[in-house]
Amino acid sequence: MDEHHKSSSPPMPELPDGIGLTIEGVRSLLATKNSVSVSPDDPILMMVTLLNAFLTEEENLLDRHRKALTTILADRTDHYVQAVEQISASLGKSLSSSSLSEIKKIFVEHDGIMNQFRSSITWLAAIIGTSALVNVAVFVWR
Repeated sequence: MDEHHKSSSPPMPELPDGIGLTIEGVRSLLATKNSVSVSPDDPILMMVTLLNAFLTEEENLLDRHRKALTTILADRTDHYVQAVEQISASLGKSLSSSSLSEIKKIFVEHDGIMNQFRSSITWLAAIIGTSALVNVAVFVWR
């Protein structure tokens, strides 16, 4: 009866297997691991097709999730990069302006010190000149 059923039914069409095991691979695995020979038209092999379809759909779902995460991370990264660039620019400006104001302040302080030094040098030169004249006058007078 089984032979008659096999000969009258058309051979089972093989569906593309997607990312999972092939039907022949499963038959070979069952023969190797379980010492069970399964015919190509055994209904248990429909599970292979169903599980492979499940794996394909799961891979499609994971791919959609990967694309969505990539888009989200790219957008967030762009926002972070822009924020860092803005902060860097504002820090650069504030540091430059504060550095510039500090440099100007130091120059003003040093200018005041230099003016005081010039004034002191002028007074010292006048004192030395006067002292030299007094020494010469005393030397000539003696």
